[in-house]
Amino acid sequence: MRYEEIADFFRDHRYIEKSAILGVGADGRKNGFGSILFEDPETAQIAAKELDGNYIGERYVEISVISFGDYLRFNGP
Repeated sequence: MRYEEIADFFRDHRYIEKSAILGVGADGRKNGFGSILFEDPETAQIAAKELDGNYIGERYVEISVISFGDYLRFNGP
């Protein structure tokens, strides 16, 4: 998945540009997870409700809203 595809997927929602993080497993390979920031929690909730279950290209997307702290720890220890 490319960052451009993610930006296009969320284009109608107020996300923070270039905030997308792609998940990486312990082996250093992409694991299919990702995280992105929105301008506020309400926007994140709306995006999750409207976009959950859609596709980015051929990839099925399940969306969960996480806290800012969890975003900061994404891929971290």
